[in-house]
Amino acid sequence: MQNSNSTVNSSVELDIFEIFGVVWARKWMVVGTALACGLVAGVYAFLTTPVYESRYYIFPPTVNDIANLNFGRAERSELKPFTVDQVYKIFLRNLQSESQRRAFFESTYLPAEGGDATSVSSGSLYNTFSKSMTVEPVGKEEDGRWSVSLRHSNPERSVAWLTSYVNQVGESTARELAQNAKKEAVVAGRSRVLEIDTLRESSRKIREDNITKIREALFIAQSSGLENTVVFAGRGSEKLAGNMFEDNTYMRGSKALEAELKNLESRDSEDPFTPGLRNLQKDVDFYKKLESEKFEIAAFRHDGVLDLPVSPVKPKKVLIVFLGIVIGGLLGSSIALLNHFITKRRDADESTVQVVNHRL
Repeated sequence: MQNSNSTVNSSVELDIFEIFGVVWARKWMVVGTALACGLVAGVYAFLTTPVYESRYYIFPPTVNDIANLNFGRAERSELKPFTVDQVYKIFLRNLQSESQRRAFFESTYLPAEGGDATSVSSGSLYNTFSKSMTVEPVGKEEDGRWSVSLRHSNPERSVAWLTSYVNQVGESTARELAQNAKKEAVVAGRSRVLEIDTLRESSRKIREDNITKIREALFIAQSSGLENTVVFAGRGSEKLAGNMFEDNTYMRGSKALEAELKNLESRDSEDPFTPGLRNLQKDVDFYKKLESEKFEIAAFRHDGVLDLPVSPVKPKKVLIVFLGIVIGGLLGSSIALLNHFITKRRDADESTVQVVNHRL
C-alpha cells in the first residue's frame, strides 16, 4: 500500500516546467480572463468621477508688506516691532487651524454642496472636505515655502475655493495682528493715563503741603513783624538763603508769603508745575492715534500662478487597466492550474482503484 500511496503523491506533484506547460496549454483561458478583468477595470476607471487637484504656493511676506503694522514701534518706543517671521508663523498656524477650516466649510463648501449645517450628513461632508485639503511645507521648512492643495471633481471650483480659503486665512491673520497691535497701544495708553493720574494726585498733595508750610511761615513772619524779605551778604549767605525755603521760610517776609499763598490757593491746575506730565500726555495722544490706525498688511505672498488643473490625479486609468490585466492573468493562471490539478487528482484516484481491484 505504501508504494501505491507514493505513486499517487508523485503523480499529483507539479514542477515548474509542468506549471508553465499547463498555463501554456490553457493560454486562451488565461488571456480571456486577463482581458475580461482589464475590461472591467477600464469600465470602472472611465466611469469613476475624475478628481482634480489645485495647489497654491505661498512665501513669507516682505518687510514692506508688514510695514504698516510697525507704525509707531520705533526703537525708542516700548512697543516692540513685529518681524516677518512672527507674522508668517501666525499665518501658518491659522492656515492649519481647525477653526479656519470649519469656518470656510460652513460659509462656502457646505452651501455649494447643497448641505445643511444642522443635518447629520454635514459631519461626513466635513470629513471629506478636510481630507481633500492638505497644508504642507515644500522642501525644507526653513525656506518658508509652503503649499495648500485641494482636491475636487470640479477643477474650476477647486481653484476658486483654494484661492478663497488662503485669502480668508490671510485676511483673518491681518485682522488678528491689527487687533493685537491696537490692544498693545490701548494698554500702553492706559498705563500712561494711570501715571498721569498718579502725578496729578502727587502734585495736589505737594501743593497742599506747601500751603500748610507757607501759612505757618506767614504766621511767624507776621508775629515777628517781618514784612519784607531779609537780604544777607557774606560768605554764609548762600547757606542761609537756601534754608529760607525750608526751615527759615518766614524770613521771606509776610508780603511775599501772602502773595505766594494767594497764588497757590487760587491755582486751577498743577499740570504746568508737574515735571514729566507733558511728556506723558504726549504719549497718551500718540497711543490714541495709534488705536485708530487700520494696519493694512499682507501676511503672505503668493508664489507663482494658480492654473486650472487639466489632468485628474485620480483615477489613474492606465494604472487601473494595467493592474486589472495583471490580476486577470493571475486569476486565469490559477483557474487553469486548479482545473489541471483536479483532473490529475481524479485520474490518480481512478488508477489507484484499478490497481487495488487487480490485486484483489
